[in-house]
Amino acid sequence: MTTLYDVAGGREGLLAMTRLFYDRAVRDDLIGAMFSAAAAEHAEYLAGWLSASFGGPRDYLATRGDLSFVIWKHAGLDITEAQRRRWADLMMQAARDTGKPDAFLAPYGRFVEAITGSVRQHSRMPLPEMRAMLGLPPGGAIRPLRDDDAPAP
Repeated sequence: MTTLYDVAGGREGLLAMTRLFYDRAVRDDLIGAMFSAAAAEHAEYLAGWLSASFGGPRDYLATRGDLSFVIWKHAGLDITEAQRRRWADLMMQAARDTGKPDAFLAPYGRFVEAITGSVRQHSRMPLPEMRAMLGLPPGGAIRPLRDDDAPAP
């Protein structure tokens, strides 16, 4: 069975796309500040998360965590609709500019819209509410959250 991971060009195809996205995102006047820290490393993480999401290797889940970890990473960012839209647009442009076929672009576009909407909603939740939703005790973190991974206050 061919997966979306395969259609995207596998790990290298996703990595090319996420590197291009981060290269543009860090220089963007609207969302650059959200992406400037460790962009090269985060391009690797995003490619790994997309791999796990699209039927490829699931290494990301073992080293970084599940969707709860992704939600927690965006806690407190208070992402606006304009920022979400730019983020989604840059993600789609990176996919097109790295030569992804229509068989990838259509489902990927729906995925990007859904996930950026969800991340925006979660980024605006009060932290105590988010902790309760994720089953965290007050002050608790999601493994393997490290100091450099902490959400914005």
